Amino acid sequence: MAQPTNLSGIFDEDINLKGLFDILNPENNLVLADDMMLSDAKGTILRVSETYERNFGFAHNSIVGKSAFDLEADGTFTPCITAEVIRQKRKITATQTINHTHKNVMTVGIPLFDDNGELKYAVCFNTVSMEQINTIQRNYRHLQDSLQQYSQEIAELRTRATSTTLVFKSHSMQRLWTLIQNTANTKANILVTGETGVGKSAVAKAIHAMSNRAEGPFIEVNCAVLHENLIESELFGYEKGAFTGASSSGKIGKIELANHGTLFLDEIGELPPHIQSKLLQLIQEKTIERLSGTRKIELDFRLIVATNRNLEEEVQRGLFRSDLFYRLNVIRIHIPPLRQRKEDIFPLAHQFLARFCGEYGKSLTFSPRFLNFLERYDWPGNVRQLENLIERLVIIVQDPIIDVTALPPEYTGEAVPPPAVVLESSGTLAERMEAYEGQIIRDAYRRCGTTVAVARDLGISQATAARKIAKYVSAAERGGRS
Repeated sequence: MAQPTNLSGIFDEDINLKGLFDILNPENNLVLADDMMLSDAKGTILRVSETYERNFGFAHNSIVGKSAFDLEADGTFTPCITAEVIRQKRKITATQTINHTHKNVMTVGIPLFDDNGELKYAVCFNTVSMEQINTIQRNYRHLQDSLQQYSQEIAELRTRATSTTLVFKSHSMQRLWTLIQNTANTKANILVTGETGVGKSAVAKAIHAMSNRAEGPFIEVNCAVLHENLIESELFGYEKGAFTGASSSGKIGKIELANHGTLFLDEIGELPPHIQSKLLQLIQEKTIERLSGTRKIELDFRLIVATNRNLEEEVQRGLFRSDLFYRLNVIRIHIPPLRQRKEDIFPLAHQFLARFCGEYGKSLTFSPRFLNFLERYDWPGNVRQLENLIERLVIIVQDPIIDVTALPPEYTGEAVPPPAVVLESSGTLAERMEAYEGQIIRDAYRRCGTTVAVARDLGISQATAARKIAKYVSAAERGGRS
C-alpha cells in the first residue's frame, strides 16, 4: 500500500481544490492542468473542474454525485481510472477513453489516504490527449528524420569544404562525388578522365584532401609540359654528376617528394614509352632509383593520374602500354564536360564571381541576360574557360552589373545581341531622351517579362520599373504580367 498522505488542513467540507493542487504538485512531481476529477473512497464523484467538463463534453455538474463504478459500467469511461485507483489503492497512469466524445487521454490517478492509512479520496488528472501524444510522436519522428538529413548534409558540406573548390549541383557530379567519398581512403590507383578544363586537377586535390594522407604532400606533375630529355630526371631525381649541367649535390625527383602523400600525374598519356616502363616498375615495387644512382628508395604514396585522351585507343594503337593502363585503371572517375551538366554552370559562375570580386576589390552581379547566355553557351573549354571568362569580366567591367554587352568579341556569336537603338532625329533633348528611355524599358520588358526582372536587369528599384513599364509599355503588351 502507498505511503499515507497527510491531509490535515488540506480539505475542508467544501473540498479546497487549491490545497489539493498545492499538496499534489510537489509530492507527485506533476505538471498539473485544470482537468481534474475528485471522488471519495467509495467512488462517488465529489468535484469535477469546469475545464474538465468543457474539454470532454460534460454538462456542468452532470456527473457529480454519480458513482465512478457506474460510469465505468455504462461505458462513459473505458477504463475508469478513478475506479481502478480505488480498487488497487495505488497511483495509476494509463490511457482513458471518454466514449461519448471518442477522446483518448493520458490520465493520472492518485489515491489520497488519511492519517490512519485509510483511503480518503481518489483524484484523477487528464494530462494530455492521445491526439496530442500522437502529434508529438509524429513531430518527434519528423524531427529525427530532419536531424539525420541535416547531419548528413552538414557532414557532406564539411567534407566538401576540405576538398578545395569543388562546386556542383548536377546529378552526374553528385554520383561522382559519392564515388570520390567511397574511394578517397583506399590505396587503389585512380584514373581521372575527361576533356581539357573539366576540373581533373580539382578532383585529384579533393581526393587527397578527403584521404588519410591529407596532412602529407600533394605533388602535381603535368607530363605534357616536361621536356622529353629532362622528364626522367624531373620525375625520378638524380645523383650528383648524373649529366652535364646537373646540380653538384643531386636532386630529389617529384615522385620522391610525394612520399607519404599523393602523386598526381596529369596528362599521363603524354609519357614516352621508356618512362612508362619505369612508372610500371614503380607501381609494382614502390621503389625508385635516382638517375645514375644505385640505391633503391622505398616510397609510400597514393597515385592519381589523369588524361584527356582515350587510353584504350592509345593501347590499341601501341602508343600506351597495356599493362600500365590496367595498373592505372583500378578506379575510373570520368568527369562529364560542362555542356552536359548545365546545372553546375550557375554555382560555378557565382563562386568564381565571389572569388575574383574579393581578389580585385569589386562588388558585381550578373544580369539575367548574362546568366541566360552562360546557360546556353557550349563551353568547349569547360570549367577552365568559364573561370577565365569571369575573371576577365570582373577586371574590365566598370558597371555594377555584368551584362552580355561586356562579352569579348569571341563570345558575341553566342551572346544575345544588345538591343538595336533607333534614336529620334527630331525634338528637344528631353523628348529624345524620353523616347530612348522608352525603347530601353520596352526592350527590357520583352526580354525579362516581370517588373522584378526588369528592375534587376536595369539596376533600378521595382517601384521605378513598374512605373516606367506602365508609362512606356502598352496594356496589350503587358497582358497579365506584372
